[in-house]
Formats: sequence, C-alpha cells, structure tokens
Amino acid sequence: MRASPEHLDMKTSKARKDERRARRKDEDRARHRRRGVTVTPLGGTMDHELLDRLVAAAEHLDLEAPWAEVAGHVLPVLKRLRHPYPPDASPMHMHVPPGIWTGFGIDFGPAFTHVTAGQVERWGVDRAMLLATALDNLRALVVVEPPRIERITPQGIDTLAIQGQGWGSSLVLLPEVLAPILGPAPRLLLAPVRNTLIALPETADLDFVELLWGAVADGAHDELDVAPLRWTGSTVAALGDGAIGLPN
Repeated sequence: MRASPEHLDMKTSKARKDERRARRKDEDRARHRRRGVTVTPLGGTMDHELLDRLVAAAEHLDLEAPWAEVAGHVLPVLKRLRHPYPPDASPMHMHVPPGIWTGFGIDFGPAFTHVTAGQVERWGVDRAMLLATALDNLRALVVVEPPRIERITPQGIDTLAIQGQGWGSSLVLLPEVLAPILGPAPRLLLAPVRNTLIALPETADLDFVELLWGAVADGAHDELDVAPLRWTGSTVAALGDGAIGLPN
C-alpha cells in the first residue's frame, strides 16, 4: 500500500524540523564551546534562548573574584536532597537554627553557582559573616522582587504557596519577612523545592502532607532535604519529637 502525498508531506516536514532542531543544538554547543562555557541542565532540556542568556551571564562571572566583589551577590540556598557534583565542586552547607541545612549561591542573573568550601576559605570570611551577608542580600532582594503568594485549597485545605525564583524556600530563614504573609496563626511549613515554600494549617494530617510534598517535589531535580517546620505565629521553629515528618 503506497503512502498518500499528504502523509509524505507530513513525514518530510517532521524530518526537516528534526534536522533544524539538531542543527541548532549543534550550533549552540559549538558557540558555547568557543566561549569556554559549558552548561548541563540537571532537569532535562533547556530552552535555547534561556541557555544563551545563562551562558552570556556566566561569561562575566569570576569564580576567583575576592570577597569584596562577590559579597553583594551571595544568597542562601537550602540543601538539595541529591547533589550530582564531584567532591571538589560539592556545595558547602552549614546547619542554621532551627535545624536547616543551608548552602550558598552566587547570583548571576538567570541562575546561580554554588559556593564551595574552597571558595569560602579563599575569601577569608568566617561562616557567621557568610550567613549574615547572604541573609542581608535576601532581605534586599525581596523588597525589589517581592515573593509571589498564591492561596490554594487542595482537598479543601486552605494552603499558601509562597514563591521566589530560586529563593522562595529560603524565606524560612527570614521570619520577619514571613510574618506579614502568614499572620499570627500557627502553621506547618514545607519547603519541597527551591522556588516554593508552602504553609498549611497546623492540623493537616500526615497523608495530606506527604501527598502535597510529592505533588510538588516528585521528579524535581531540586527537591530539598528540609524537614517540615512550624510557624509559631512569630518565628520558624523545628517540629517537636513525634511530630509530622517526611521520608527522604
């Protein structure tokens, strides 16, 4: 049975589109190699225009720059559940009250690069100074770029999703920023991925918490290693022994 002309046209069009896509990827890779910058998206494919913006910004990033030049671009970045980095490039983390493993990133526009222990040693700053600087930068950032707040009701449960590009989850480190958003009522806080912090009624049961966490984090390359926390009405606290917890 012979294929119809229409079918052949469709196959030809698809083949040409695939060829153009492959050629464009080859050109992008060649252009980025010429620039001396390599970017590997951890979450799958990346829009080529975004990749161009990211590479252009990365070209002006000097990882050997002194602390005085870098300090204004450092942000707190909560620890991911999985870190696909070689030991010498592994992000540095510190334990921040009330029990949150926190790393740091150098913000360079469309993305950030993780701060390593070697960089901190070369900068000659202690961890207290690093944390204080990162938190000050985040306070300034939320004024310029306020978090996006969305009220949702999954399964009829009143829930707040607080989002900021790359730093929404880090707001657990700034209770003074959360106070006008969350109000005086106690809540359960979840930080499943970097961009998002979720506030639930304190009475939410374990099954719902696990379901919501999975809906946001399953398959996400930036799922966080942050246990559920508690909003007391004025600050962020650890949950007590025997309280709701999530399996890693």
